[in-house]
Amino acid sequence: MDVADRLDAIEERLRTIEKHLALGPAPEAPSLRVSAPPRENILSLTGRAILILGGAFLLRAATESTTLKPQIGIALGLVYAIAWIAAAAFAARKGMRTAAVFHSAVASIVGYPIIAEAVTRFHVLGAVGAAIVIALFSIGMLIVARAYALQLPAWIAAAGATIVALFLAYATKELIPFALELTFAGVIAFLLSLNYVGWMLAIESDLFAIFLVVAALLDESKENRSALVITLLVFAVAWMTVMMRANAQTAIASLIGIGAASALVLQTPAMTILWSVTALVAAELARRKAWPAFAVQSAVWGVAAAIAGGLLPFTAAAIAGEKTAIPILAMVAAASCLIAFARLDFARLPLLAIPVCAAAAVAIHLVNSGAAVVRTIILAAAAVSLAFIARRWKIAEAWQLAVVTLVLTAVQVIAQELRSGAPAMMFVAFAIYGGAMLAIARLRSA
Repeated sequence: MDVADRLDAIEERLRTIEKHLALGPAPEAPSLRVSAPPRENILSLTGRAILILGGAFLLRAATESTTLKPQIGIALGLVYAIAWIAAAAFAARKGMRTAAVFHSAVASIVGYPIIAEAVTRFHVLGAVGAAIVIALFSIGMLIVARAYALQLPAWIAAAGATIVALFLAYATKELIPFALELTFAGVIAFLLSLNYVGWMLAIESDLFAIFLVVAALLDESKENRSALVITLLVFAVAWMTVMMRANAQTAIASLIGIGAASALVLQTPAMTILWSVTALVAAELARRKAWPAFAVQSAVWGVAAAIAGGLLPFTAAAIAGEKTAIPILAMVAAASCLIAFARLDFARLPLLAIPVCAAAAVAIHLVNSGAAVVRTIILAAAAVSLAFIARRWKIAEAWQLAVVTLVLTAVQVIAQELRSGAPAMMFVAFAIYGGAMLAIARLRSA
């Protein structure tokens, strides 16, 4: 056999081998099997939680019946609650997240009422001692939540600490210990959230801000108001510094903090100016950084400034035909809302509604006519103008406000023109209203 024949034979064998490989089953790659965490039976966990609560009630009954001294009963109850925080951590480490949430919830249901009763019923703890225990207990739950990325236990801890602090501040008439307690817990939550755990900061900041606002309202003596204002402002600035890595809840918390602080210490003119400027700043931040949370804040600040400046009473008086002075501060707020509206592409409807309301009220005021038909003409003209603006510049919010203004015109016609009973004026009012409806419908269809 010559070389050519040998090469042909080798080629034929290679073809045969390739056919066998193509027809044969593909070899199975070795796979790594990862054992899934054990399934968690909700019914079983609920039954276990009921048994745990039963043990807590047994301890309480023993304490109440003097079988146990109050100090010993309270201490055992707290140890019992802390043991279930440890159980939550152990369950989370084994991958049983539902069990961890159940154990955290049970720990809070046991722990926080025990602290409250230690102050109000058994008189074992004073305000300062209770504040320290609340802080330590809550921080323990927050650390477990942070270590195993459990959001619900963090919510439970923050809500429990806030509610119990408010209750005890009201019961003991001592505000500062519980404000300091939540300040300390808030600082710990702030430090734990620095590694891009925005939800933990949001949870603590929302509830902490609410506590401070409610506490300020409960403080009838106003002796602690300066301390509350400073705390609100400090935390609002801290929350805003981490806005880029937190969620919208943190923006809400900073809104509550700054708004409440300014409302507590500033007079109405200064507060209106501050909120108007803040609306513009928030709008610019939302535009430059593409932060929808700040766009919503801009709308809230603008509306709040207009309300504080007296726009709503002025508008109501103008529509009713009463004479009042034009509120200059409300006009400043309306101008800031219009500028913010032009800078944003989100949450714009309230920002446009304020200047439209201000313009219509001022027009009615300047006409200085007691005739209701004049007010009907102005409102109808405002509705048509909004529809024209919406069609000309493609502004969806203007269409919505045109419809709202048309409805308000109808209310004004029914409330004032029909009440007057003059047939001629009624005919004119209905003609104006019908013409406005036809004009808006034509602009809409076009």
